[in-house]
Amino acid sequence: MSNHTRPRIMRHTPRISMSVIVLLCAVMLAIGMGLALLLIRPVPPSDLDSKTTAGTMTVEDGVFDDRRAVTFRLAQSDASTLQMPQDGTLTSSTCTAGAALQSGTSMFSINDHAVLSLHTSIPLYRPLAIGTQGNDVRSLHDALRDLGYAAPDTDTFSSDSIAAFNALAEKTGAPLITADNGWNLDPAQILWQPAKAMTIRQCSVRVGTQVHAGDGIAQTAPIITNAIIIRTSENADGQPAAGKRTVTVADKTFEIDDDVTQMNDPAFLNAIAASHEYQSMLSGSGSGVSASSSSGASSQQSAVADGSPVDVIYQWSLAEPRAVSIIPPSALTDVSSGKGCVTVDGEPQQVTIVASQLGRSMVSPQSGTLEHVDVPADKTVSCR
Repeated sequence: MSNHTRPRIMRHTPRISMSVIVLLCAVMLAIGMGLALLLIRPVPPSDLDSKTTAGTMTVEDGVFDDRRAVTFRLAQSDASTLQMPQDGTLTSSTCTAGAALQSGTSMFSINDHAVLSLHTSIPLYRPLAIGTQGNDVRSLHDALRDLGYAAPDTDTFSSDSIAAFNALAEKTGAPLITADNGWNLDPAQILWQPAKAMTIRQCSVRVGTQVHAGDGIAQTAPIITNAIIIRTSENADGQPAAGKRTVTVADKTFEIDDDVTQMNDPAFLNAIAASHEYQSMLSGSGSGVSASSSSGASSQQSAVADGSPVDVIYQWSLAEPRAVSIIPPSALTDVSSGKGCVTVDGEPQQVTIVASQLGRSMVSPQSGTLEHVDVPADKTVSCR
C-alpha cells in the first residue's frame, strides 16, 4: 500500500449575480403583460360606438338665430354747452364728468329750487299763458307726452298743459305753475337740452357760485346724429344671414329690416347714448367700442370729445329664428349662390344653405324634411 495520498479534486459551482436575476424577472413581467393585452379586447365608449351605417349620416335638427356681433358707426355733432336759464346762486349740483342727463330730470338747483332740464324740439323762448298758440307749445306738449304725462296733442297752451307740466315739476322738485306766476310758464323755469339723453363732459360751475341767465354751466359730449350699420364681416362665420333682425340696446329691443343700412330714429340713438357700451367710451374703459380712426382708450375719448365717428359693437340676431337641418359639409355637392344638393339613398335633393359654422352646414330642404343624407354626397347626380 502506497504511502502517497491521492490528490483531492476541487469542484467550483457557478454563481449567478443578483442583477441578472432582476433583469430576467423584468423581462418575464413585460412578456406577461403583453400577452394579457393581446387577450383582452378593449370595449369602445358608448358615445364613440357609431350606430350610423357606413355611407350615411343621421340629420340633426336645430334652430338658427345667427346671433353675432354688429358694428354701428356713429356720426356725432359737435359738443355743446348747457346754459343756465336764470340768475341766482347755485345751491346744489349732481353734475360730474360722464354723468347722464336725461330729459325730465334735474341736475342743478338755483336759490334752493330745482331747475327742470327738458328737451324740446324748439327751445321755449317766451312765456306761455292759457290760449298761447305756436310750434313751441306743440313742442312742449310732445316732450311731456314722451315722458308719460297727459299733455294735449295740440299747439294751444291750456289748463291741461299746466296740469301735465306741474305733474313733472312736482316729481323733480321744480317750481310749479301757479296763480302766483299768473298761470304762466316762464322759459326761465326750464334748462333746455338739445337731446333727450346727453352725457356731461365737464362741469363749469361749482356750488355757491353766482350765475346769470345764459352762463355756460356744463359742457356735454357730442350728440349722436346717425348710426350706420356695418354688415360686412371678416370672421370665419361669414356674412350675416338675410332677414329682419333684433338688437337690444340699453335694455330696449329694436327691429331692423334686412334692407336698412342706417338708423336715425331718435329712440334708437338715445338708447345708444345711454348704453353701457357707449358710456364706457367716456370713462376710457373701451368695452365694446373703438374709435374708427385708431384704437385705445385715449383715442376713443378723443373721438367722443371732438365729434369724430366712433364704432360701437352690440349683439343682434334674426327676429324669426329658422328651423334647420345640420349636416357635414361633405354631404353637400353642386354648391352655388346659396343653394346646394344632398343625396338621400342616391337620390338628389336641393337644399338652401342657411349658414356654415365650425365644420357644420345648416341647410333647409326645398320640400319635406331630411332624416339622413349620403356621406359623401353622390357627385354623379344633380338636383338642378
